[in-house]
Amino acid sequence: MKCTVLMPVYNAGAVLPMAIESILGQDEPDFEFLIFDDGSTDDSAGVIRRYAASDARIRPIFHGRNAGVPATLNEGLAAARSDLVVKMDQDDAALPKRIGTQVKFLRERPEVAVAGSFVYHMGRRPADDRLVRLPVEHEEIARALDRENCIYHPSVIVRRDAILSLGGYRKEFRNSEDYDLWLRVAKVYRLANIPEPLLRYRLSVHGESLGRKWHQVRYARMALIASRHPEWSLDRVRGEAGVELERIGKSWFLEDVARGTIRELIGLRLYGDALRILWSYSRQLEPKRTIGLIREFRVELMRGGFRGAGKQVDQ
Repeated sequence: MKCTVLMPVYNAGAVLPMAIESILGQDEPDFEFLIFDDGSTDDSAGVIRRYAASDARIRPIFHGRNAGVPATLNEGLAAARSDLVVKMDQDDAALPKRIGTQVKFLRERPEVAVAGSFVYHMGRRPADDRLVRLPVEHEEIARALDRENCIYHPSVIVRRDAILSLGGYRKEFRNSEDYDLWLRVAKVYRLANIPEPLLRYRLSVHGESLGRKWHQVRYARMALIASRHPEWSLDRVRGEAGVELERIGKSWFLEDVARGTIRELIGLRLYGDALRILWSYSRQLEPKRTIGLIREFRVELMRGGFRGAGKQVDQ
């Protein structure tokens, strides 16, 4: 067995079969596939059981109640039978050569503990996907991490023992548990992004809210502050994050997030999703900001019809 694929699932709905099939259809077939149903209330568990019945590589685990992402990932790392663990999300699609490419990369680069990759933002059709380029080698990744997360969590392959040696994922940084982990890994091991797209990444709009985005940025700031000041208590880290976010300004930040999300969805020709986000976000913004957002939505929508597909994005 060359690696373990680890995928947590919670209420994945209709997108789960695509994610599972993208792993089962890999060019490299020698792996185990750990799928955790984390207390779903839809038919996710039934979908997992059906696939597990037809493919022996799948090892399903079912939670009676929702444990959350950090706890489920730590459980998966502990249960993995391989030291190389590929992280997969329930609503993305791995490209066919993903596993083979990543396993080969870590075998050739023993100093690397975490390797992500370039990704495609998933468009309405594959022709509408947008390529996202990321920092590649450890030094440039470490510099970028001091500002923002530049490794897509569902694109990574990790060395299990290295991650467990650092204590795994920390629940105190939920919604940014991956960013917190990369910051800790960077101090001890080396990071990389393979400079080719190995994953189609879905921009999720279901259940998204500006309130959740604000919580995410809070935990991201906490992760960065904790990395810079490991001697600080969690309460002090949380307090300093609050002070920094006060300087940013919540209204400005949320408007900027809404604008960027809508622009990206239109660029991917996901016009219905863009409209749903506009409707959802506009109800959470101040009226004057909502008017500007609606105006920009119209402009972007007109531009979107004339844009070419496959535009590249550098981060």
